[in-house]
Amino acid sequence: MQIELPKELNKLAGILSKPLYVVGGYIRNFLLGIKKEDIDICSQLLPEEVAKELKGSEFKVKIKSKSLGSALISIGSMTFEYTTFRRDIYPSGGRHMPDKVEFVSSPEEDAKRRDFTCNALYYDILNDKILDFYGGASDIKKKILRTVETPDKVLCHDGVRILRLFRFECELNFKIEKSTLQEAIKYSENLRDISGERAIYEITRILHSPNKYPGYTKPNAYMRVLRQFNKFSLWPNFGIDCPKIKFNMVKKVEHKSQGFLIDVIDTVNPFSISYYLNLILSGSFGINKKMTEQYINILSGYYEALNHQQNKPYFFKYFDNFPSIYKLLIHKSKYLANKYQFFYKYIISHKIVVSINDLKVTGADIKEHYPEVKQNRYNPILESLLSDIFDGKLDNNREELLSAIESKLKYL
Repeated sequence: MQIELPKELNKLAGILSKPLYVVGGYIRNFLLGIKKEDIDICSQLLPEEVAKELKGSEFKVKIKSKSLGSALISIGSMTFEYTTFRRDIYPSGGRHMPDKVEFVSSPEEDAKRRDFTCNALYYDILNDKILDFYGGASDIKKKILRTVETPDKVLCHDGVRILRLFRFECELNFKIEKSTLQEAIKYSENLRDISGERAIYEITRILHSPNKYPGYTKPNAYMRVLRQFNKFSLWPNFGIDCPKIKFNMVKKVEHKSQGFLIDVIDTVNPFSISYYLNLILSGSFGINKKMTEQYINILSGYYEALNHQQNKPYFFKYFDNFPSIYKLLIHKSKYLANKYQFFYKYIISHKIVVSINDLKVTGADIKEHYPEVKQNRYNPILESLLSDIFDGKLDNNREELLSAIESKLKYL
């Protein structure tokens, strides 16, 4: 079977002294009829040997890791991920990176370190031949996820592989082979050892799996995985305080991650939404401060709308993120969504300021004109001016605002 490849790969294979193979997802997806642009390649050669053999050619080599035998090989606008055949030795626990690497001479030895049979197919470029050491082609045809070696050996030390197993299940719409699933659940505590960044990466891909291969993946395939996480009580492994989550919004909204978090909050019912979200996003998943604050603002805005927050304080806090809030709110209450949407459009059309950053005066102006005022009073004064402008008592005019500050000093 001839696999369609860029002509540059045939040229590369013709230059190197050892056979060059395409491996993994590209072959799997080709057999499934899915177009995939990323191509992973491998051979017996070390990255520095590849660089030496390609010196003076059109190909450029950037070594990523000598210890892991990885490099990037590029030509023009195309870049290929390259690895040397190797054997990985892992420590105990859920770490995905090996403690030790031994370079080997054959693709058959290299295949033993792969996770699932569907990802362990090798295509010999020059000889136009697929090497299938574990029956991966048959499993792809049957749409089955199965480990290359025994499930115990593949999954016992690596929590990331367990999470990848569930992700592939929904992305490819495959079924997990019975003993593979049993061992994944048996070693599910290894999920606790995954870094927060990797955990949220995989969970996000699970939630948004319908977007991975449009027209191939089922629209609700991710729900199978979410139900399995409920069935086997896997959520506490990610710092979520409940064994089962009641899923509702995640099935309705476009932004699955936000819908998922709403379902978590509705299930847990925390005393403080912002505190709990910060605990999960920043604490458990290691999301950066800026993104965490944005999530907190959007979801807090969603819940405050449901609590009928008054327009003025509401839009002072949530104006910038209201388009995202609206997309959530419309699935919960059309009445409230349209009510707040009306005022949002009114604010825009009438150019009403809703942020102290848009005022024609600043803290520097207060300091210049009223030097006796302490700095900790600047924000309350500016917020009071903003409130009066919103209510139509003042215009956003520099001179008028400077004059109004004097009257504010009596009370603030």
